[in-house]
Amino acid sequence: MRVHWAVGLGVAAAASGVDVLRSVGEPGRSGVRHLAVADGDLAERVAHWGRLAAATYQRFEEWEACEACQHPDISGTEVAATWSTAVPAFSRGFVGVDHRRRQVAVVFRGTTHVMDVVTDVQAALVPWPEDGALVHAGFLRAYQAARPAVAAALDAAQQNASLAGYSLHFVGHSLGGAQATLAYVDYQRQQQTHQHSRRFPAHRQLVSFGSPQVGNRRFAQLLAAPRASHGVAEDSVLRVVHEADIVPHLPGALLMNYAHGGREIWARDTDGAEAARLT
Repeated sequence: MRVHWAVGLGVAAAASGVDVLRSVGEPGRSGVRHLAVADGDLAERVAHWGRLAAATYQRFEEWEACEACQHPDISGTEVAATWSTAVPAFSRGFVGVDHRRRQVAVVFRGTTHVMDVVTDVQAALVPWPEDGALVHAGFLRAYQAARPAVAAALDAAQQNASLAGYSLHFVGHSLGGAQATLAYVDYQRQQQTHQHSRRFPAHRQLVSFGSPQVGNRRFAQLLAAPRASHGVAEDSVLRVVHEADIVPHLPGALLMNYAHGGREIWARDTDGAEAARLT
């Protein structure tokens, strides 16, 4: 399902000088391109996740000194855990707790380093634990580097009574979106095979921006199942895709057997006047 929506994301620029969420918004003639939309609530939620994704490109370990982190929408986030790895692959991100929104977010950074590019091109499909599921070898290595820190933070959240009823969100841009996808499916698998506390999370969600395809069709099916189980919301998997971005078409445009899953939010450019009219 595709949703045409309108919002000016206004995300901060990465330290490299490249727009953080190039996939969903770039500077235009008026400073910020707008993305056209009818669903204002959806637009606000997507913008929120975009701001968290943008924060991964700055020094989020020092949240109060991080420029992108000072947006009023996310400034109250408490960083519960961080990771920055080089072996077996580069991965960087944080786990943030927002008590106002009653949520925990696991947020992964996208490609910024030459070693991230090395990860991106390792496109051979390798086995995932579920029968028949295959995933991108490089993305899996990057997620495996982050997994110990992510697992430890989520285990702590399970035991934290103050987080009872909080929602859990996996978020990422580009390569970070691919890692967030693997983390979401991995967590979902653990919820099915182990007895976890039902106090946390109240529900779980994946939101990716400009994510490449992560695995084969069987893996993509895992993003939609089991919708009726505990904690899986109707819009549990959202993929924000900019109309001019090639990354979401990769590596499937070059290699066979790759597929996307989840609900696609199709972002299209418009000028400020049309965006104002639509919102």
